[in-house]
Amino acid sequence: GLWGLVNNAGVSTFGEVEFASLDNYKKVAEINLWGTVRVTKAFLPLIRRAKGRVVNITSMLGRMVSPSRSCYCVSKFGVAAFSHCLRQEMYRWGVRVILIEPSNFVAA
Repeated sequence: GLWGLVNNAGVSTFGEVEFASLDNYKKVAEINLWGTVRVTKAFLPLIRRAKGRVVNITSMLGRMVSPSRSCYCVSKFGVAAFSHCLRQEMYRWGVRVILIEPSNFVAA
């Protein structure tokens, strides 16, 4: 089995909802959300066999919103929801699902 998996995808764009293209939403979600889902699903049988853990890195913007960051927030809210669902499903198998939500790393 595989004891641990860390998903740490994080790309972002800036722009108000009215002016952000659907392509921007799709690009950010493809990496941040769907990349996390795909990698987790690929390795989950090995993680389950080892009673390991999945660690998903999201962001504080996966819990709260920020103007001009909707593409990123949508994707990170999705990773948080995915993690909470996965945690409940994996509990009976002894697999831990951890969600880390760091703050802003951009220096002013």
